[in-house]
Amino acid sequence: MHKALQILVLSDGKPGHRNQSLGLAEAVQRLTFSQIQVIEITSRNPFSSTIQTLKQAKSLPHLDLIIGAGHSTHIPLLTLGKILDAPTVVLMKPSLPCALFDLCLVPQHDLDAKDYPPYIIPTVGALNRIQAGTSSNNRGLIMIGGPSKEFAWNGELLQRAISEIVTSSPLEWHLTDSRRTPHGFLDTISSLPLTIHPHQTTTPNWLPAQLADVRETWVTQDSVSMIFEALSSSAAVGILPLPPNKKMSKISRAVQQLCETQQASFFSDWQKCHLLPASTPLREADRCARFLVQALYPHRL
Repeated sequence: MHKALQILVLSDGKPGHRNQSLGLAEAVQRLTFSQIQVIEITSRNPFSSTIQTLKQAKSLPHLDLIIGAGHSTHIPLLTLGKILDAPTVVLMKPSLPCALFDLCLVPQHDLDAKDYPPYIIPTVGALNRIQAGTSSNNRGLIMIGGPSKEFAWNGELLQRAISEIVTSSPLEWHLTDSRRTPHGFLDTISSLPLTIHPHQTTTPNWLPAQLADVRETWVTQDSVSMIFEALSSSAAVGILPLPPNKKMSKISRAVQQLCETQQASFFSDWQKCHLLPASTPLREADRCARFLVQALYPHRL
């Protein structure tokens, strides 16, 4: 029997980046006997963060794979990989040249070219920890983002849309917000028939558990990471409206393509029939994990 594949995740403290890295690491763990360790990078200074990472890594066994997402993980990731002779995988379009890493898993909407070198792997959205469930529970989940570079905020528009969804559906509705959600918005919908879960009160494992247990999910258009988390579940997915800051951003194009291929539905289209397209769960983390193991450790498959 093979020894456990030792995987290190470098986390910059941002939940979205941590979930991407853990999503890949856990998918590798489902394929082959593995152990996962996490080092939290607390400094944004590349020198300090690298020294911190090296000190913490001394207590770990020999590493077989190092995974990171977020710009502040890049230099510690490369340094640790070089010193420990371990393959490095970055889950984004890095600020450093892609050729420095063994593999770069980059969302397709962040890539411009159509042909890529073998170390760049295009992905359908950002990877995540969500696994498709088989629940038949009569539950729905609404996930709220906030203003961003691509989208402005319109609380009244969102409030009306949420009200129409929850009052016209027999599902038991739950809602959570994010760090970007404007203060006070949850108060404006507190009278609606739904259970509110402020993000400050949820744990890292709360969302994966919820998405494995709902029939229908609605996500604001600004949050591409939450959209692809929803698409990775078995739930049907709807897109809540927010006004764009740009005529057509890369996120807008990605979401529009999802709706055109009936993987999700805009709220305006749902209003015509009050139906969402059937779900076909994405399994990008599992696909990428298989590619990674085949490329770096084929004898383990």
